[in-house]
Amino acid sequence: MSRHPKPNPSRCLSSVAAKPPFFLFGNVSNISYDSWTKMSKFLYGIEPEFANAQSFSAMDRIEGYIHNLPVENRFHILPKPPMTIEDAMPQTKKWWPPWDSRKQLSSIYCETNGIAQTCDRLGNILADSGGVLTSELQKDILRYCRGLNLVWIGKFKLGPVEPEQLELILGYPLNHTRASEGNVAERLKSLKYCFQTDTLGYHLSVLRPIFPHGLTMLSLFSGLGGAEIALHRLAIKIKAVVSVETSETKRKILEKWWRQSGQTGTLVQIEDIQKLTSKKLEGLISKFGGFDLVIYQNPCSNLSSRLLAGVGLPALEFSVFCECVRVLQRIRGMYQRK
Repeated sequence: MSRHPKPNPSRCLSSVAAKPPFFLFGNVSNISYDSWTKMSKFLYGIEPEFANAQSFSAMDRIEGYIHNLPVENRFHILPKPPMTIEDAMPQTKKWWPPWDSRKQLSSIYCETNGIAQTCDRLGNILADSGGVLTSELQKDILRYCRGLNLVWIGKFKLGPVEPEQLELILGYPLNHTRASEGNVAERLKSLKYCFQTDTLGYHLSVLRPIFPHGLTMLSLFSGLGGAEIALHRLAIKIKAVVSVETSETKRKILEKWWRQSGQTGTLVQIEDIQKLTSKKLEGLISKFGGFDLVIYQNPCSNLSSRLLAGVGLPALEFSVFCECVRVLQRIRGMYQRK
């Protein structure tokens, strides 16, 4: 692999990698180069493809994918989502100072403790100065704004980005993460490492002409259902999806969206990937006629703050990745026998 990964790698897939089903392994956290190299070795040596969500939304974030999908004739989901903070939150434009040049959010901060006090302190600094700040104070306030995802909500007043605003930027339905037992911090945490559906949808768009009558998908660590929502927004019918997700709250969110979006296919939810034994997979393949797409969001994203440069994936989380590779190889082996 090149030490400087290309945004659009050449697609010289081996004959083994190109065999069905299609698969995509994605990660939206800032993991090390060595971790990508390690994952690539387990996935037929396919070079990762990196995309900046900035090209698809108001989120400035690098997303990485290892997949065997075609790369020709990809297209954007239309209509496009808000491409800037101002588009997503037009009410902030009135209060935005000229020295704050941010156009996109660079992170999703999910802690709520102490945010109100920090915003009050920064607001007092601004009010006391009448909005006329030294360049050093401007840089200091901007550092807080970028790190804590703060936006301008009034004269000399900062506030955090709300879950509803993040849902819009990430391409999810309004109040998608609102669960009866979920608070704001939990909603933000669930959004922090989910797929940006327009970015993911761009990569999945090649499937629409291949499966004009719909597809069957195995979704490993579905999270908030980003892959399902991306396919729905692409007008690709989901005939059936087998979803593996450990979080009960996220399973409820996906099940609620499945009903409310009018899906006519079958949703099967499994809470533990280890329940996908060879016998279980054979039964699912027999029931649905196989899987057209296997998609996976790396669960180590939830612990990415513990990743250190050059260390790679934590052993426990890498074992989960290996479980997903096991499932993919079992499915491919069953295809070959058929």
